[in-house]
Amino acid sequence: MEKSEPSGWEHSRQDKQFIGRTYQMHFTNKSHEDNFQELLTRYPVALHDSQYQAACYIVAHPVIYDHRNRYSVASGHGPYAWYFDENGNQAKDVGRLSSGYLHLVKLGLELYNNHYHDDAADDFNLYLALGTWGDELFNVFMEACRIKLK
Repeated sequence: MEKSEPSGWEHSRQDKQFIGRTYQMHFTNKSHEDNFQELLTRYPVALHDSQYQAACYIVAHPVIYDHRNRYSVASGHGPYAWYFDENGNQAKDVGRLSSGYLHLVKLGLELYNNHYHDDAADDFNLYLALGTWGDELFNVFMEACRIKLK
């Protein structure tokens, strides 16, 4: 069950400044924005690197962020450390995310470092992702692409 947001919170675009520019970013809710700010603090390179920033934005989504905190496994993979096991393979717990969120995570990996899995069926697939996303995850997808393109 999603937490209720403070009165006046707009699930829309919030002004943010990165890489010397101010622009509006879409957040699904206040938790998404707060998680994003926390990840920017943890990975300050994201303030001037669009691939890191796109990765932080996706991982900050409350469902993914909460999953990440429960199943952190490896280190050395930046905001996606939780995605990998100690051998650098996809951690088994990642599969506990619903397919829509898993597609979003895989999109983030592709935007972050163009990660490819050993099994091509595990790579990001836009066709399959669009079949699972509603408006919320589609809007996160679009914002992540905007971040990466700047």
